[in-house]
Amino acid sequence: MTDFKQLHIERSFDDGQALTDDDIYWGPLSNSHPTTLREYGPVTTIDISPTRQQWISITDSTRVQIYSPDTLSLVRSFYSFKDTAYCGTFRSDGRLICAGSKDGIVRVFDYETRTQLRHFKEHQGSPVHCTHFSRDKTYIFTGSDDRTVRVFDLATEKQLSKFDHVHTDYVRALTPGSATNPHLLLSGSYDRTMKLIDRRMSNNDNVLMNFDHGDQIESVLMYANETLAITAGGLYLKVWDLLGGGRLLASLSNHHKSILCTGFTSEQHYILSGGLDRHVKVYDASTFRVVHTITYPDAVLSLGMVGPNDRALCVGMPGGLWSVKRRDGKQQISSSSSTIPMNNSYDSIRNETNSDMISSTNSLVPIDDESTNDTKSTASSGSRKTKSRRRFFPSGIVTPTTTDPIATAKRRPRLAPYDNYLRKFRASAALDAAFTAALKRRQPDIVLALFKELSRRQMLKQALAGRDDLSLLKILRYLQKHIAHTTYMPVLIEVAYFISHLYDFSSLSPSDKNNKAMEKLKRTIHDELQFQLELMKTKGAIEIILAAASASTLVENDSFSTNNNNTVISSL
Repeated sequence: MTDFKQLHIERSFDDGQALTDDDIYWGPLSNSHPTTLREYGPVTTIDISPTRQQWISITDSTRVQIYSPDTLSLVRSFYSFKDTAYCGTFRSDGRLICAGSKDGIVRVFDYETRTQLRHFKEHQGSPVHCTHFSRDKTYIFTGSDDRTVRVFDLATEKQLSKFDHVHTDYVRALTPGSATNPHLLLSGSYDRTMKLIDRRMSNNDNVLMNFDHGDQIESVLMYANETLAITAGGLYLKVWDLLGGGRLLASLSNHHKSILCTGFTSEQHYILSGGLDRHVKVYDASTFRVVHTITYPDAVLSLGMVGPNDRALCVGMPGGLWSVKRRDGKQQISSSSSTIPMNNSYDSIRNETNSDMISSTNSLVPIDDESTNDTKSTASSGSRKTKSRRRFFPSGIVTPTTTDPIATAKRRPRLAPYDNYLRKFRASAALDAAFTAALKRRQPDIVLALFKELSRRQMLKQALAGRDDLSLLKILRYLQKHIAHTTYMPVLIEVAYFISHLYDFSSLSPSDKNNKAMEKLKRTIHDELQFQLELMKTKGAIEIILAAASASTLVENDSFSTNNNNTVISSL
């Protein structure tokens, strides 16, 4: 028995929508299936360790947790917070971690031993939302809701500087200067300003530059060469020239809701921004144009890019979820915790090879053949050993040779729902399943391919007949949207013909949705016919002009040849 031939879906590309180098670079990461993990509170900060291991720091609720970027297993946990923790960040050598909290205490931890080494209480109960180590590893910069920016010395555990005149509202963003200028820092506040501060200067002269963003600032960035700075807040992301006296280079408004976080890729070739509109925008760092957009199921509170080569993008969301998209599309999840149910379809992570799942506090964990253990279930008193997937040879391990015959098991491919219905000759159900798949994957070509197949089988009329108002409305809207497309037109004209003969729209009230959709479809077809008529007129006019030009050229050539002949005859 031969296998069922699956539906072939042709991808249509417009000439004006050719793939760019940026699309090719970001496409594998954007289209990869995400690995989603759940925490106990909103993931407010994601920081990537600058060391070779590239540890991922997740700040949520009253803890800071460290994950492995390869297996996403939990490596370290820091629970010394009595209230909500904020901004857990690594030092440049990866050996220390600092974090603020809602109770105003800034804590410093040793990464290896998880010991709390320092704590600073000078903010006196005001929430500290931003903490960063200086690039020379000796100081900590903090910004708080008490409207101050402070500098603490790690060695002596003392406050070195307090800038209480810099901002007039909450300080919610900080970024330190480079290793060559560790005394510089940028601070952003809800007073709509960003300040470039030199901690070495006196209290009245420490603000070197003042930038007016025009909205509450949620995030600030500085290029590694300290030439440009970026502010983000409200609907705008603005780029400032530090070497040019602080002039505004670009004002970008590509989000339709407030921007909450920003970041660079590993080599700072791209700028990332995330916001309440559930989008992560990717900007070219040289032209400041949006080159790619990634959509998420919830608002984006924090983000971080795992290098090198930008191999994974981590995004934190307010519902306690954080997502990892890998460039290679692999999902490597460790089985180190217990279950938290996930109801959203985005949260369900399916493994194509194994359907068994281990419960996990942070994820749903697929079980591989090599990692399956013979454990006993404790759900009931009559527990029995679970089925093992280990393979055993009765005479020990056998090493195959080149002369051994190889038996290959040909597995039947998994069919899509519309293919299953086609195999059973259920044309109407196949069309419904195709619309569902096209909506889910955002691929209208699936419906087009099914229409072609039904037309080839002479089952198109059968699939379109006897439909209810809702399913008929889907088809009408699909026709109205795509019938003018050159790739879709030959097939959809036949579909529109059957629709107009199978259903009587004259008996419907003018306010009926199907009647309105049919009228829109008629107007679309009429506009397309008028457009084609204008094109034919233009084509005819161009042909007349070309024919006249060709005729004049022939006359000139004939006159030229006649003159030459007369000249030759007269000379003779």
